[in-house]
Amino acid sequence: MARRKKAKWMNGPARLPSYVRNVNSAQCLFCPYGTDVKMGDRVLAWDEKTVFGREQRERLVEITAIKVFRTNGRVVTLDFVVASEEEVARIAEDSEIAAHMLLTHRNGTSTYDTRNPPVVVYFRTCEQKDAVLELVPDADVRAADSVPLRNHHYATSVGRLAGWLLGWTRRQPPAPRSKYPD
Repeated sequence: MARRKKAKWMNGPARLPSYVRNVNSAQCLFCPYGTDVKMGDRVLAWDEKTVFGREQRERLVEITAIKVFRTNGRVVTLDFVVASEEEVARIAEDSEIAAHMLLTHRNGTSTYDTRNPPVVVYFRTCEQKDAVLELVPDADVRAADSVPLRNHHYATSVGRLAGWLLGWTRRQPPAPRSKYPD
């Protein structure tokens, strides 16, 4: 059997394997059939809200942790540590599924795939670089005193130009000199 090659995303970063409830507030996602993302990857988290809601539909996030999900029908464990009810409720809310659905996704059910164990992906939002800085991989563009270089340079150069233009437009013509000194 020939192995299938993984598709490369030609139009930007990859996406999380499922959508979240709200991209602006979600922090984790339940993936019932595993995921291909790794810790440290930057991917897009997205939701299925309509454009008429005037809310952002996708956001660039950085994967902070991937925990293996297990349940016996009563208790949920993440990396062999028992998860609290609040944690299970947050996972269910961010993943837009009911909490009892998390408890029923266990080994022995028809929907459980033993080759792809379920995981919970934790992420945090990250700032997207502007178009120019995307060309430079992970450059720390800072000037002295931890001031961002491009903002500092922009502010001083525009300030100098504006001062020069104001001085030029408000310049008084030189006073006429007499030929004969007093």
